[in-house]
Amino acid sequence: MSAHRWGALADDTAAREIVEVALDAVDGRAEYADVRLVEAEETRVYRQLGAATDARVEHNVGIGVRVLVDGVWGFAALPLADSVDAATAARRAHALAVASAGTSAPIRLPAVEARSGRYETVVEQDPFAVSEDERHGLLSAALAAASAPREVVSAQAGVNAKRQHRHFGSSVGSRQHQHFVETGVLVLVIAAGHGDVQRRSYPNSFHGDTGAAGWEFVLGRDLVTNAARVGEEAVALLTAPVAPSGTADVVIGAQQLSLQIHESAGHALELDRMIGDEANFAGTSFIGVEDIGRLRYGSPAVTITSDPTVPGTRGSFAFDDEGTPARRRALVEGGVIRNALSNLDSVARTGVALTGAARADGWAYPPVCFATHVHLEPGSGSLDELCDRLGDGYYIEDNRSWSIDERRLNFQFGTEVAYEVRDGKRGRLLKNFSYGGITPRFWNSVEAVAGPDEARTFGYPCGKGEPKQWSFLSHGAAPALVRGLRIGVA
Repeated sequence: MSAHRWGALADDTAAREIVEVALDAVDGRAEYADVRLVEAEETRVYRQLGAATDARVEHNVGIGVRVLVDGVWGFAALPLADSVDAATAARRAHALAVASAGTSAPIRLPAVEARSGRYETVVEQDPFAVSEDERHGLLSAALAAASAPREVVSAQAGVNAKRQHRHFGSSVGSRQHQHFVETGVLVLVIAAGHGDVQRRSYPNSFHGDTGAAGWEFVLGRDLVTNAARVGEEAVALLTAPVAPSGTADVVIGAQQLSLQIHESAGHALELDRMIGDEANFAGTSFIGVEDIGRLRYGSPAVTITSDPTVPGTRGSFAFDDEGTPARRRALVEGGVIRNALSNLDSVARTGVALTGAARADGWAYPPVCFATHVHLEPGSGSLDELCDRLGDGYYIEDNRSWSIDERRLNFQFGTEVAYEVRDGKRGRLLKNFSYGGITPRFWNSVEAVAGPDEARTFGYPCGKGEPKQWSFLSHGAAPALVRGLRIGVA
């Protein structure tokens, strides 16, 4: 096979043969072994006012093998040019496990059943088949629309896509083949004037928005129209009043709330953090294993679910990177913590339920606990009805800045926009809105969540571990009403 031609691992049968070579090379003394064979290709095109176009395509293919010997893991990974690399990686992983004996407390994995199957992202239009003219034409039109106001000093627009063939096999008999496609889009505008600088973004403030879909994902975001809107809004913010400080009731929009979920729920409920594995890297959690099933994390209006079975999200899959089947699990139910985001290793050391949240950044890294599609379950009613219930306060949307401590407890967020709400009606635009709090106090202050028609999902990149690896996940939410929120910086 060639390591330089995309699609070498599109054939499930050919890929399975390589997986078998790796598994056959694992010494019989191993208690468990698994193999991940991954081919990935990414394409990105970014345009910025006054700068050269940043266009690139990246491709890699390789194999990662994990072996458990006497309760100790060994892991090895190699780029793949020939099936002999698969056997080499397996032998190295086994040797590392043997050499690591006694360096850590041995673990005993929970019973692992053989699970086999195939999964493929539903794609209407292959993003890799879209012509350069169409990509660049869309981005040029978006930049022109975004930069129409003279106060706009910087504008960026971009599209990206990623496709992966991911194949998995384990010593218990699992054989899995998953084929993923992700597509994303962004626009970011910065305006300057009147002694101020302001920004607006669409459709997500973190490198744009990405979903498990084809080019239809981009077309559905109506980039040019929204580019014009955020350009005008960035300019309007320059002369908008500064948001106040104090305490207020606030309706938090779906995008900002999705980041709140990511930072103070998704990461806080990763089981490896809860038992201290990430203390020197990405931090720990204020939540302990003993809190599962008893800690009141939020109000009765708060139910947060991990559900990679939802189609079209960046956290969608049929099997995680340890072969655990995807399933819906409530992490927080009616405000009480019920489960954690867990993998085999963390479950073996704690005895808590396995939720299937093992994720790895391609073939070169061992899986760790990462969020899947973690979302706030909607309540009922429209955004307008939620604002009526709010009465007087603020509506805020689209993250501008964030800060949270290493235990995921104390936080501060800033948003791109805020609107004054009086008698349930949205009024003046405000700038530089910020709010802060303590995670369980914040979630216990959630009075209501809007209904399913108001729910939105956003794709995020997220880094974790040492060496650092990236995971691609998603968070969904409908706007929520929060009472007594601390706002401003005073």
